[in-house]
Amino acid sequence: MPEFRYRSPYSQPPPQRNVLPKIVMSLLAIVVVVLGVFLLADRFGGNHLLSNATVPGLPGAPAASPGAGTASPTNLASAQDVAGSFVNLWNAGDYQGMYNLISATSQQQITEANFVKRYQGIDQEIGQTAIKITMGQAASNALTFPIHVVRQTATVGQLAEDNTIPIVRDSGGYRIEWTPSLIFANLGDGFVRWNPDIPQRGRILAANGQPLAALGSIDKVGVVPGQIKDEQTMLQKLSQALGMSPSQIKQFYQGGQPDWFMPIKNYSDPMDPKLVSQLAGIPGVAIQKWPDRVYPLGPAAAQITGYLSQVTAQELPTLAKQGYTSGDMIGRAGLEAWGEKYLRGKPGGQLVIVGPNGNVRSTLGQVKSQPAADIVTTIDISLQQAAYKALNNRPGSAVVVDPNSGAILAMVSGPSYDPNQFILGMTNQDWTALNNPTTTPLLNRATQSSYPIGSTFKIVTTLAAMTDLGMTPQTQINCPGSFSLPNDPKQVWKDWSITGQGLLTLHNALVQSCDTVMYQIGVKLDQKNPNLLPDMAKAFGFGKSTGLPELPETAGVVPDPAWTQANGYGYWSTGDAVNLSIGQGYFLASPLQVADAYAAVANGGTLWQPYLVKEVDALNGTKLYVHQPKQIGKLPGTPQMLQEIRSALHDVVTAPNGTAAGLSVTHPFAGETHSIGGKTGTAQSGHVLPHAWFAAFSPVEGAKLVAVGMVEHGGEGGDVAAPITRQIIDTYYTEPKP
Repeated sequence: MPEFRYRSPYSQPPPQRNVLPKIVMSLLAIVVVVLGVFLLADRFGGNHLLSNATVPGLPGAPAASPGAGTASPTNLASAQDVAGSFVNLWNAGDYQGMYNLISATSQQQITEANFVKRYQGIDQEIGQTAIKITMGQAASNALTFPIHVVRQTATVGQLAEDNTIPIVRDSGGYRIEWTPSLIFANLGDGFVRWNPDIPQRGRILAANGQPLAALGSIDKVGVVPGQIKDEQTMLQKLSQALGMSPSQIKQFYQGGQPDWFMPIKNYSDPMDPKLVSQLAGIPGVAIQKWPDRVYPLGPAAAQITGYLSQVTAQELPTLAKQGYTSGDMIGRAGLEAWGEKYLRGKPGGQLVIVGPNGNVRSTLGQVKSQPAADIVTTIDISLQQAAYKALNNRPGSAVVVDPNSGAILAMVSGPSYDPNQFILGMTNQDWTALNNPTTTPLLNRATQSSYPIGSTFKIVTTLAAMTDLGMTPQTQINCPGSFSLPNDPKQVWKDWSITGQGLLTLHNALVQSCDTVMYQIGVKLDQKNPNLLPDMAKAFGFGKSTGLPELPETAGVVPDPAWTQANGYGYWSTGDAVNLSIGQGYFLASPLQVADAYAAVANGGTLWQPYLVKEVDALNGTKLYVHQPKQIGKLPGTPQMLQEIRSALHDVVTAPNGTAAGLSVTHPFAGETHSIGGKTGTAQSGHVLPHAWFAAFSPVEGAKLVAVGMVEHGGEGGDVAAPITRQIIDTYYTEPKP
């Protein structure tokens, strides 16, 4: 666009003449008047001679961002310029800029704010993802210009129509004679409406087909206004029964027709019989069953299923482009979130223009809905319920995996939450508890929390001793009650047995969980190469995420010389290796990582990627997704070395000197008849009580499952966490097999 500059003929000084002051004053007055005329022409006229600004949306002008606001239009010398600028601004989504181009008469009919809201609201209603408007040819003196509008939508796909842009000339020059019919050709005084056909949400199933999330029934307690006999008595009794104030209850049914059922509060089905009996005696109160999403295991599987909630007003502008509308439910966590694209199906419906009376004026487009698919998980319901019961909602988690594939058979985290509450509705108290920063029930501690793992790490140190130091299970090492480095005798590391445990073989050092033996091994590894022990930990899968596809997880930390420098902890010292040898110091891992590491020992050395979803099945039987087990690593060492570690872990549970057997206060595996290997862990936590760990697999040779129990600040691993894994393993052997 060429620049227009204006130079006033009065800007040059007049010739020096000897004139009367009266004449001079007259000339100055003329100058003021003329300049004023030009200034007014620049402010209100079509040519804007005093301006050198370009018009956003015209060729050569910078593109305006939607909603950013634009300057007053300039340089619109022709009707075609105005129409072209309007089209360019529309393509850019700059509705404020478009408003600046409509006529004064049109602006009297609609404010800028409502103009912008009208366009944005329709974009959202139709789920517009893209738009392309092209202007056709018109005569040089034309005041109407043909346009072709092509919209891409998430609701019905492509919408295309022809329309015209009418131009008028007013005090501002050429302008658009705008009406709503410029948005859609026959919109007029009507409205654009999307009438959705939402398919039933897909199910989340356990491995045996039992539902973890599915369509079921909820019970709605409500009021039928016409059946109320004594409103005050009804409100008083219902208030006591539901735990709501009378004013809250009245808000729900006020304005309802006499024969309408007005829902007040939702309950899981079946309701408490005592509450049902209490409500039955109140005239005007009724209970109805309604279909809705239910989670049969409730909090026992919450971290797996996740939950649903409505799309928020803040999300809608973005999610509308994916076909969501106000009131739609969306997966927020767990498999509800991971599998949203499968579980939701594809909504269908009609996109219509309706008149002010609600009658359909025309159909813009329609599409059939596509049914949702079911997610089939790897979860064993019996093990899932056993793990939840054993953890007893304490802060911590339990994980069960198949060591031969990585399939997760059970996963619980405590404290948990009930995903049904998101369907039934929450009180302020419920919401506060859900967002408690101390208990964090929405956090999946099995995958998203990482901790020092204590003596469960000793399988790593033991394998490093055999592979890198040439030790054997029969190598003898003294187990004193304390340990210090030769050059720093004031720094003392103690064994859990303050008197020490005497001369032990490497085998028994693992069985009896001797800390000071592991310290000595850590020092020797560090002296040989500071990266030997950290690298062995990484070979077990620590220090990086497991690759679990369906849920968020933490990578944990494996400290090494490079890590300590990069993270501001200074140089690596031998003391860091001492701490690492028993899974303390800067080392952190999630319970799932521990389960994966023990699975590799149990199966002979293969690290499998954990997974929760076995397959996704369409309604017609087509498999939309099938998980293929994926190997993500291989443990160093020979098969014989791993067999020796399994043998030691078996003795941990069965031998008199094992920390989960004779050395345990509670002896959690007393009377156990099944072949089990495992390891206790008692990790310093920074609190009075340590974290309690126990990792186990069964049977010892040819293992079928690995179970890890962890309780935050729970105490001794053998006394607190080992009983969790025993309950899980016992359930595995007693549950009916398919």
